[in-house]
Amino acid sequence: MSEQTISIDSVVKTFHRFQHPGWRALDALGIRVPKSKYDEFVALHKVSLSIERGEKVALIGRNGAGKSTLLRVICGQMRPDSGRVQIAGNVQALMELGTGFHPDFTGIDNIRSALAFQGLSQARVDRAIDEIVDFTELEDFIHRPIREYSAGMYARLAFAVATAVVPDILIVDEILGAGDAYFVGKCIQRMRNLTSEGATVLFVSHDMSSVQLLCDRGVWIDRGRVRADGDVLSVSKLYLASVREDEEIRTRARSMSLSKAMVRAASTESAAISLFRLIGTDGRAPSQAFAVSEIRFGCGDRIAGTIHPGRDKAPSRMIVELGATNWSNVEIVNGCPARKFADLGGRFVHAPWQIDWSGVATSERWVEVVYLASSKVALSLDEFDPIKQRFVHLTEVVASGGLTEWSTVRVMLASNDGDEEAVAKDVSSQSELLVLSSVDRYGSGPIKITGFGFFDSGGEYRHTLVSGEVASATMTFVAAEAVKDPVAVIAIYRPDGACALQVISSRSGMRLGTLEEGGRIKAVFSPLLLGPGDYVVSVALFKELNLAASQEPKAYDLHDRCYALKILPPDGIGVEIGIVNQPATWEIQW
Repeated sequence: MSEQTISIDSVVKTFHRFQHPGWRALDALGIRVPKSKYDEFVALHKVSLSIERGEKVALIGRNGAGKSTLLRVICGQMRPDSGRVQIAGNVQALMELGTGFHPDFTGIDNIRSALAFQGLSQARVDRAIDEIVDFTELEDFIHRPIREYSAGMYARLAFAVATAVVPDILIVDEILGAGDAYFVGKCIQRMRNLTSEGATVLFVSHDMSSVQLLCDRGVWIDRGRVRADGDVLSVSKLYLASVREDEEIRTRARSMSLSKAMVRAASTESAAISLFRLIGTDGRAPSQAFAVSEIRFGCGDRIAGTIHPGRDKAPSRMIVELGATNWSNVEIVNGCPARKFADLGGRFVHAPWQIDWSGVATSERWVEVVYLASSKVALSLDEFDPIKQRFVHLTEVVASGGLTEWSTVRVMLASNDGDEEAVAKDVSSQSELLVLSSVDRYGSGPIKITGFGFFDSGGEYRHTLVSGEVASATMTFVAAEAVKDPVAVIAIYRPDGACALQVISSRSGMRLGTLEEGGRIKAVFSPLLLGPGDYVVSVALFKELNLAASQEPKAYDLHDRCYALKILPPDGIGVEIGIVNQPATWEIQW
């Protein structure tokens, strides 16, 4: 019959984050602190978990997910705010480097004191020392003070001492990340041996290969909640898929000039959401304030909705985030509640808002802004194109009517008939030229590149791809006249400027034929061998390209390093595989 060693039921743990250390000191002394002086962070939210004796369980999750807090609750270092925790047996916890040993004592002295604290007799301590020194392979340093140890040496000693006596529960929280691969392997084998003797192991690591090698069960903790609990391979796949999606949002956020939270909110609330912004025509926030009292949207003669500063509700709203966007707090301006757009220190130099078009016809859509501006303010009203992954200029907004009269600017939006979801996924639907500067784009040919994007093996438009999987890239074009056999090029660069990969349509003898009007060109990577990392991408169409020449030929159209791409490692691979994920066939020769 199985026996539970850890039982957790509806555990909640909340931390107060104070505005000033002084308030934290008063709280520690038991003095009541006003709620306005702190906010609450829920590290664990009604977590329930049962672990049986001898199980090897991996806690998986991003930094700040609540894993370490849960472990501290289990080993008694913290008390939960509510819920029930029952532990059967003694706990050995390796939580972090720098705890448990005295830095001025030698390795031998720290071993003796740690084992004595565990209740071992002197004879048992003497026998254990030889085993610990042999396991750690620290013979040359064992009589030196701990302060002279590297992080990896400290991790070796801490693990060996903690496992010298078989514990009922062993908790290892990322401390092995400081060790080398050889020693991590030794530790995993020892933990396997401990579980065969009845020990329960809770293991936290971002190294998925070590997690899958040691553990049979995985528990994914995300934002203080248990997202998944099951066999370690299935849970790892779910977690890694979430990481990839998070990286996709991060890369998309750079294009949208928004924070990750804002991009995630816009992408999950409604598929019909559009993003707009105001920005200075010089690409900066205006030095003089530009006030907005209303933003209205609709189609034809119908007003579908109105965004009121301070009263707008999701999903149609001004996007206000301190330190990120440049909307002010709500003020009364010329008798009307308004938000001002100015240089308020936001790292994204624009003033964005989002509109939910649910239930609104796609034809004759419009957006209008009611504003008050000084005569010196000139702004660009832009819309984010989810396919081109950049803001597209719609119209210029200038001061009119003086400083005391509200003005209105209306812009008509391009129709988007048909299946909007299919259009969002299909880069071939693009028909307008990308808005790129002369620095980013050059060429004088009769054929222009109108769009470019990467797709994963399932045909999803992506900014993140997985190394070793099938992927593709598509560029769309418009030709003013018939163009015979142009050469298509996709070049992928590392951030330091080195070319990591370049594919040329003519290199394999491929002829594109005569291109007329519009269409698309697709390159398939089967599989994509590019190694993990961040990259920037150039795309081009040339009249011809001599592979033997080092000089770049004249381009019909070239977009120079305009597209972001992130390559992620394959699932379960933690070792560095390099710029090229090159497969190889191995054989034994006698």
